[in-house]
Amino acid sequence: MKEVIWMDNQRDVSRGAEKALGIIGIVFNLLTIALLIFSILSFGSVQNSAEFRQYLEDEMMNDPTMSSSPEQVQMIVDGVMASFGVIGWIIVALLAISTLFALLAVARLGRNRNPKLAGIFFIIAGLFAGILSLTSILFYIAAIMCFVRKPRNNGRDIRDDNRGLRDDDRNSATRHENERLRDDNQALHREEQRLREKENELREKEEQLQRERQVRQTEEQLSKEDLVQREDLKRRADERLRKDGDDTPRRPL
Repeated sequence: MKEVIWMDNQRDVSRGAEKALGIIGIVFNLLTIALLIFSILSFGSVQNSAEFRQYLEDEMMNDPTMSSSPEQVQMIVDGVMASFGVIGWIIVALLAISTLFALLAVARLGRNRNPKLAGIFFIIAGLFAGILSLTSILFYIAAIMCFVRKPRNNGRDIRDDNRGLRDDDRNSATRHENERLRDDNQALHREEQRLREKENELREKEEQLQRERQVRQTEEQLSKEDLVQREDLKRRADERLRKDGDDTPRRPL
């Protein structure tokens, strides 16, 4: 969710200036590459010319700062003519790499997908373009703008305006709140378990009292039945005695 909000905010920032600087630097690189290739090819066509070699030797011999012999001057001319093409092609390769990274940086700014990565590409392009050349300075400025320019807030910033907390603080507060809720839930669970145990204890006591009540009722019922049986036996005994008394013959006087 935060990534979506960040992308929405980034779309509000126009990267036209960075793109313009990058394109200008790319054009300068392409022009420099074209001029270098033309110079290398042109120099290759004249380096075998005796007139050109003699011209260079004469210029070095007439230079008052140089006190070299003709043999040394000839060696210097041979070295310069041999290394010019190699150095030129190395510079062309470096500028081509710089142009490639600049194109990647401009492409990353196409939909404002990742300006920080584009800034890194601009820095690499500036290093390959000559460190302190005009083209490299343009790339450095574009990189600084990629890093420094911040997106505008559009009402959906990550910061919590209601409580004045940053995102990290809000996450920390949310974590503490979740821990507190978890502790409360555990306390409620323990309290519920304690109440359940007490309820079971009360139920056991009630069942025990009910059993005792049933025992007492049974004992009372047995006592009543025993009393009835005793009274019945006594009544039968009295009736038998009266009957025996009535059946006894009376002696005459």
